[in-house]
Amino acid sequence: MVSIPTLPDGRIPVLLSAHAEDLLAADAAAIAGYLGAHRGAATVAEVAAALLGTRRIRRHRAVIRARDHRELREALAAAAAGTEHPRVARSARTAAPRVAFVFPGQGGQHPGMGAASDALPGYRAAVDRCCEAFAAAGHPTPRRYLMGTDPQHYTEIEVQGAQFSHAVALAEAWRAGGVRADLVVGHSLGEIAAAHVAGALTLADAVGVVAARAGVVDRLPGRYAVAALGMTAAEAMALIAETPGWLELSVINADGAVAVSGDRAAVTAAVATARGRGRLGREITVNFPVHTSVLEPLGDWVRANLPAGEFAEAAVEVIGASTGDVVAAGTAFGDYWYANLRNTVRFDRAVATAIRRGAEVFVEISSHPALLHAVAAQAGDGALLVGTGRRDTEPADEFSANLARVAVADPGHRWYPAPGPRRLPGLPNAPMRADRLWAQRRPLPPVPALTITAERWLPAPAEPAPAQGPRRIAVLELGVGAAVAQQADAQPAAAQPALAERLAAALGSHPGAVAAEPTDADTLVLLAPRHPEPDPEHAVGVLEHLVAGGLLDYPAAIGPACRNIWLVTAGAEQVTGADPLLPLPAALAAIHRSLGLEHPELNFAHLDLPEQPPAPAAVLGALLGAPGEVALRVDGAGQTRCYRRELGAFDGPALHAPALPTDTGLLDEVVITGGSGAVARGFTEQLAERGARRIVLLSRRPADPDWCAALTARYGTDIRPVSADLTDPDALRAAAAAHAGTGATLVVHAAGAATFGPAADLDDTAFAHTLAAKTTGLAELTRCWPLARDARVLLCSSMSAVCGGHGHAAYAAANRLLDVAAARLRAAGIGCVSVRWGLWQTPAGGIVDAAETARIQRSGLRPMAPAAAVDAGLCDYRVDPLILVADPDRLRIFLGCAPEPAPAPAPEPAAAPTPGPAAGTDPAALVRAELAAVCSLPGPGAVDLGAALFDLGVDSLLALELRKRLTRGCGHTVPLARLLGGITGADLVGDLRAAASRGANGTESDTPRD
Repeated sequence: MVSIPTLPDGRIPVLLSAHAEDLLAADAAAIAGYLGAHRGAATVAEVAAALLGTRRIRRHRAVIRARDHRELREALAAAAAGTEHPRVARSARTAAPRVAFVFPGQGGQHPGMGAASDALPGYRAAVDRCCEAFAAAGHPTPRRYLMGTDPQHYTEIEVQGAQFSHAVALAEAWRAGGVRADLVVGHSLGEIAAAHVAGALTLADAVGVVAARAGVVDRLPGRYAVAALGMTAAEAMALIAETPGWLELSVINADGAVAVSGDRAAVTAAVATARGRGRLGREITVNFPVHTSVLEPLGDWVRANLPAGEFAEAAVEVIGASTGDVVAAGTAFGDYWYANLRNTVRFDRAVATAIRRGAEVFVEISSHPALLHAVAAQAGDGALLVGTGRRDTEPADEFSANLARVAVADPGHRWYPAPGPRRLPGLPNAPMRADRLWAQRRPLPPVPALTITAERWLPAPAEPAPAQGPRRIAVLELGVGAAVAQQADAQPAAAQPALAERLAAALGSHPGAVAAEPTDADTLVLLAPRHPEPDPEHAVGVLEHLVAGGLLDYPAAIGPACRNIWLVTAGAEQVTGADPLLPLPAALAAIHRSLGLEHPELNFAHLDLPEQPPAPAAVLGALLGAPGEVALRVDGAGQTRCYRRELGAFDGPALHAPALPTDTGLLDEVVITGGSGAVARGFTEQLAERGARRIVLLSRRPADPDWCAALTARYGTDIRPVSADLTDPDALRAAAAAHAGTGATLVVHAAGAATFGPAADLDDTAFAHTLAAKTTGLAELTRCWPLARDARVLLCSSMSAVCGGHGHAAYAAANRLLDVAAARLRAAGIGCVSVRWGLWQTPAGGIVDAAETARIQRSGLRPMAPAAAVDAGLCDYRVDPLILVADPDRLRIFLGCAPEPAPAPAPEPAAAPTPGPAAGTDPAALVRAELAAVCSLPGPGAVDLGAALFDLGVDSLLALELRKRLTRGCGHTVPLARLLGGITGADLVGDLRAAASRGANGTESDTPRD
């Protein structure tokens, strides 16, 4: 076992590097493939150690933070695709950048701010040292304020001492993570911590400066306040002149970010005026008129109470906002620290100095970024700006993410002591550039139109396989020797011994086949266990027990000469309308189809029989025929007929009728399960737009309440996110009692979970997890939730139920059981359809991750636009359809057949939109898309352009990200002061349109600028 130090969030840094960006993506894809093919062969730590110990660090680097294989695979998929991921940090810097630590002043502090950071490396020890220093000087320690242990009044020295100690301790956490400052930039009170961290100020002297500074507050009678304003210094001076009362300009952070201090009434009035003019105005938590002339009478007192001393020589440069320049060694404390308290803060000049001194990385040392937007106003897009923490996020997670971003920017960063060469068998080598000498196949173009198709079974004579001498056939009874389920309320599953014996006898007399052992056979026939219980819920437990007993082990019995593997079931397919559809064989057939895709060199075929098997000669004839999806049925005259399955459109209304009406009571009471998932979001948005009266979103993790509220505000639909586990009948009954009303008129069962991976890695636990929400959850829902008369039920199944999928054994079985449940509900008189969806166009984070999505797309499926998919799904189908977007040629390669397009339902579904805005796109669409991305909203439709950016959640750090995205999307840069000035989304759209118009008229360069 390799021991690798973890990051503070408990994750392991895994470093990839390559000579070029595309090679880095190829390396990520190769390692992801290695993990998929060698599951369990190596831990995350062993992969990290092997990469670090056997490879040079090259120019293009990506560091992945991963706690386990799932997280590593997800992040590798993003790195391979070149998409953003919260646990992937990239850099292509060729030399170590100069790092500046930025220490903000007062305004962002709060009681208890240290409690959340206490687990960061080095934090607690640094706080202890600071507390000891305050106690030694006879002052109250800052611990009570830092840890928030007492809600009573705090003294000023406790507050300022806590701000100082917190900054020192956070800087220690960065140093413990291997990131050290080349220079420090202080802002007001933050200058004290900056000078101490740089080594220019001893801890004892720093405590003395804090104490003298805090003592000023008790000597200032009156009620004062400080406010941040989003305007220039000149505009602030004009505002001061027109505001009654005493005010002074106290801070200039950037060209459009200042602060004023003064009488509380005057500050409040100035804030109101600024906001009334659409500018940022916000009081901050500082209760004395810092950096104003009112402090001048206290100058002698301050100097007398400061420690006697001067700045020491330090390797780290100290840039103070008092002067806006580097503080020289030997500078006396008295005048400097008084000026730090009295004079206007010129943080803008301090940042300019840091940039001139070569700073390329700025790290704000605070619990939440307060100054990065001011740094960005001068630093430009090439600089790296990160915080330490972030409000409302887990400190260890945020710190680790920021640490990774800074560390990967340094090619020589020491992640951890080199573990030495640790090779992993099969681990891919670092990719190198290759010149291809043959023409390459170009990627297939996207196919935007929806296809609506269905299974159909067509009569077909048994097709004989090419004659190559007698076929050697081995017959195995699948499940024999396994822990077959014994349930009190269901008949046990059993193999088909009678059929096995009859086939063995037939083999003895058939001229084209002979019996053989599995190791010598060219054809392996697997007889599925019989389980006539028709209820899918009962079949779930049987399937789990069969899997636990080794049901999926049969690929191990395939001999070297074997080419055809037939699964023989009874009742797995509804070939004619009169056929009973049994859940266990249906699920086993779906599993078998998925296993076949894991062994593409072999023919995995399926033969379904009626409840009473036909004559052995007919069964053997089908098994000797061409492999595929085959069924035998006995007609009314006693004749055995052969059918083969195709995917193709039925004629006209046989497949579907017009879309379900939405002007009746159908949308009165809608219930959607899996309410926090992407499919449910798509249905909710479309049904709300169509006029649904009420939508109840059921899910174990409730849907985003802000998103629900936004939809309610837009469409008037009562949208209720309800937390309820579908497999818990008590919880479901309680939810129904509170929210069911008179009964659901439309149910969309979109709940689901998935475990993807090779069948050899699946166990009964994985199957139980995957089957529970879809099958058990549906059964409990129909028992516990009342349905209105003529209610419609739409079950969200998957194409994998019909076609299988690589690594989809459990998922395919769960969806096939859902199809069986739909047939049972229809038989009970409930209007139900099971829609077998293709690939949904969803954001990251769904049950299908980026790697699996890429694998699915390689089979020919393309993402469906949610709006078009929902429109197609709400048709009045007579059979269970497949709805997908696909490249038919590629899909035919994988499936052996391809669906033909069906007549589109009315209204015709819209084509899938192209993903993401590009230059020249409509500014409104661009703003909606990028605001949704940076604010983590469900999608562009959830963005209210009439709301202020602040109300949407855009703070100073998100404004930086939004500006970058807008610049990338349209080529025009919006000033940060504008983004932080209280504008609405509509204002932003207007700015971009004006910029585009100026560019079109030749009055503005396309070069991004502030």
